[in-house]
Amino acid sequence: MRTMCSALTLCIAIALCTANARYVTLPGYAFKTNPKCQRHEPKTRFDARCDWPKLGFKNFTPPLVTVLGI
Repeated sequence: MRTMCSALTLCIAIALCTANARYVTLPGYAFKTNPKCQRHEPKTRFDARCDWPKLGFKNFTPPLVTVLGI
């Protein structure tokens, strides 16, 4: 039972720490953006309220992390 509880806790922690999928790549936009956000910059410029990542490289996709972190 203890092992089952530990495994469930680990699965919940991994599920909560995954990347947020609200930012999508849209045609014509320079960065991944939240389509529901009210933009204050043109779509070719970075809008800090709507675009992701806040810091980093344009069109960067983080590597997929598995359960073992490899």
